[in-house]
Parts: sequence; C-alpha cells; structure tokens
Amino acid sequence: MIPRRALAALLLPAPALAAEPDARRAEGGSLVQLAAEPAVSLPLRGAARGRQQSVYEGLRLPGPPVALVAERWLVGWGRDGDRGLFLAFDWRAEQLFLLLLVDGGPVHLAPGRQAPWPEALAEPFARFAPGLASHPRFVD
Repeated sequence: MIPRRALAALLLPAPALAAEPDARRAEGGSLVQLAAEPAVSLPLRGAARGRQQSVYEGLRLPGPPVALVAERWLVGWGRDGDRGLFLAFDWRAEQLFLLLLVDGGPVHLAPGRQAPWPEALAEPFARFAPGLASHPRFVD
C-alpha cells in the first residue's frame, strides 16, 4: 500500500520543467524516484488516468534500478508474477512510454496500443516481459 502522503505528492500539479539534467538524477534509483521527478510526474499522471492505483502499486514492485539506455532513455520496471509496470522516459524529448501487466496481459497506457516504440527499448522490454505474446511494436 502506498502511503497517502506519497500518493498525494504524485498527484499534485507540478510546474513544467525541462527534464535535463534533473530527471537523470533518477538513474540508478527506483521507479518511485523516477516517477517523482517533475518532468516525469506530469505525463505519468496523465497516462495513468483510470489506472492510477495499479500504476502507483507498480512503481513499488521489485525490479532493477533505473538505467540510462542509449544515452537518452531512463528505463525501469517492476514485476511480481503476472503484475508489472514498465516505464521509459526520454529525458531529451520529455516523452513517456508506460505499460502495465495485469493478470499477465499488457495494458498500453502511453502511447496507445498501436503506436510504435523506439527500438532502443526493445532489449530492456524483453527483460521485463520475456515471451509476452502481445508486446509493443519496436521501430528505428
């Protein structure tokens, strides 16, 4: 369960700030730390609409530290059995990619189901959900 104070902090409006270099502070940290960065929290709140509780629980699932991928993407995930959350944030373009696993099936939150994902995210996503039948479409 997420403490109310932490949940409230994520839900409060944050001023639009340039992501560089602040969001990169989350490299090596947890998904909660990445989600708390002002440049990440605003698009995350928008993407989580209707699934806020699942997203905020997903931020606390066990997983590796947030990693910098291709000198551009801050990537992290948490997974516990058939539940999971994959979060990637492009700190240069301030673009968010977010996918939930619910009962082992993907729920595409940002961007939508049909939108392509950058090829740089294919390898970390494969480690998050190996063998997932319905995964995002990756393009260069």
